[in-house]
Amino acid sequence: MAKIVVVVGVTGNQGGSVARRFLQDPQYHVRGLTRHPTSDMARELADKGVEVVQADLDDVESLKEAFAGANLIFTVTNYWEPFFRPDCRQEAAQLGISCRKYAYDVEYQQGKNMADAAAATVGSLDRNGLIASTLSHADKCSNGKFKRLYHFDGKADVFPHYVEEKHPELAKKMSCVQTGYFTSSYNLAPQSYFVKQTDDSFVMRFPTSPTKAVPHLAVNEDTGSFVYGVSQMPPGKSYMAESSTCSWTHFMQIWGSVTGKKGTYEQVSSNDMIEAAQDRAFGAELADMFAYSSEPGYDGGDETLLTAADIRKAGIDCPMTTLRQYMETADWSAVFGL
Repeated sequence: MAKIVVVVGVTGNQGGSVARRFLQDPQYHVRGLTRHPTSDMARELADKGVEVVQADLDDVESLKEAFAGANLIFTVTNYWEPFFRPDCRQEAAQLGISCRKYAYDVEYQQGKNMADAAAATVGSLDRNGLIASTLSHADKCSNGKFKRLYHFDGKADVFPHYVEEKHPELAKKMSCVQTGYFTSSYNLAPQSYFVKQTDDSFVMRFPTSPTKAVPHLAVNEDTGSFVYGVSQMPPGKSYMAESSTCSWTHFMQIWGSVTGKKGTYEQVSSNDMIEAAQDRAFGAELADMFAYSSEPGYDGGDETLLTAADIRKAGIDCPMTTLRQYMETADWSAVFGL
């Protein structure tokens, strides 16, 4: 009988990648959770064999039903959905809090709901039965310097901290996977990633040190491969899902060699990045992330995190897409202004 792997956010970047990888293994039956089971993406996944289930991340009982009998659960939370929604911003204003803090509250509660629901079926889970997408805890890792990097702490406050505190039996079966900078994120912040100059060259401007190496992940291509590899490892480990690790200076050198364009990196202040953003709250959240990436580092300075190389050392196949490979297949026409 096939094992049941439940994938939260199956129509999203991470969840969709995970679902597609587990579909390749006949040992698994993939149950995908989404709020919109009739969407085009949900129908496409259903046609490929995914059992698409409607679930509400704000309703722990619906999650308990969706998780019931699972052997493996992949969880992911979405800070940015409530962050950008006009009704959420209006409610945040009524509550007298920033949209950044409001989105944290939503993400944190949804993460707790997932943890509580997973704990309700902990007996059916495999030895390494909960794989949680998360990030480092910026407040703790920076000794309080970064107290408002909400889309980091909203994840880390649950995975692993809430699980370890409230559900110790579930924690024994949990692996935490931090995700590197998505290689496709330039689509979200074009005013900082690739700024076109009058001479047809391009400048990238972040508050990160030009020599600080950061992790990069081809999220759609590689999240599934990485999570599948983690699922075959022992539980209780923490990972960094990265396809390549290099500085933004090196990133632009690779990009320039692939595209034939001149590309350079320039470190700017956090205020400069905020001023350049079309949405100041979004700019502030990103500026904190890029500044945090300099010190203590995107991973919080944790040198114990395992990578794809460690998974491969354990004899488990874990192919990843390098930066150059990603850049060679990406469509840069929108960046070039064509």
